[in-house]
Order: sequence, then structure tokens, then C-alpha cells
Amino acid sequence: MEFIAIYLAMLFIYVIVDFIWITLFMQPYFTANLGHLLRESVGTGFLLTYGSVFFVFYVLGLYWFGVRAGVASTSAITATFSGGFLGFLAYGTYGLTNYIFFKGYPLSITLLDITWGTLLGGAVSLCGYLIFLRFFYQS
Repeated sequence: MEFIAIYLAMLFIYVIVDFIWITLFMQPYFTANLGHLLRESVGTGFLLTYGSVFFVFYVLGLYWFGVRAGVASTSAITATFSGGFLGFLAYGTYGLTNYIFFKGYPLSITLLDITWGTLLGGAVSLCGYLIFLRFFYQS
């Protein structure tokens, strides 16, 4: 029960924060720099179906590598840095692959994605760790 509660809370936090980031900040930037590659319309069903695959497994990774590391070491810093490092790896893989293989893919988007993934991964892992401390930690 502990895992499910923490995981679902982390998933909720991740999806909401990432949705706000993408729609308010990145969408205009993507349109200006990569408009010729963007779909004209993306339906909610499409986003939920394909986005969910990433979200479900990525947040599971943040729990496994971030929260569990923090709990094992009783350290919020370890949880944050471990989740942030996973974010760095995941978003770095995506961003650098795009930069390497797509002609004209902006380095600025690559660096922004890597930074965002690092910050979001660390923040969501920290939230999961704090939820564990608040509701499940027994000294």
C-alpha cells in the first residue's frame, strides 16, 4: 500500500507539473524553433495513450532510484540527487539523440530539456521521499 500511495502521488505531481511546463513554456518555444516538425493537432487521447507509457515507467524509475535511495540513506539530498541524475540521463538521452540525428535541432532546446529533466526528476523524487517521511516513516 505504501508503494502505491507514494507512486500515485508522484505520478500526479509529475504529470501536472510537466503539463504546465510544456503548455505554458515549451509549446511556444517548440513552435518557434521546430514548428515544421510539430503535428498540427494532437488529441487528448493520443497524448494520454503515448505519453502515459513514458510517464508510468519513468515515475516508477524515479521511485525506484530516487525515493528508495533516499529512504535507504535517510537523506532528502540523496533522493533529490538520485532522481535528478535519472532525469539527467533520461532527458539527456532524448535531447542529445535529437540533436545528433536531426539537422537543425536547436542546441538550446537540448540543453533546456536536459536541465528540465534533471530538475523535475529531482523535485518529484524529493516529493516522494517527503511523502514517505510524512505518512509512512516509523522511527
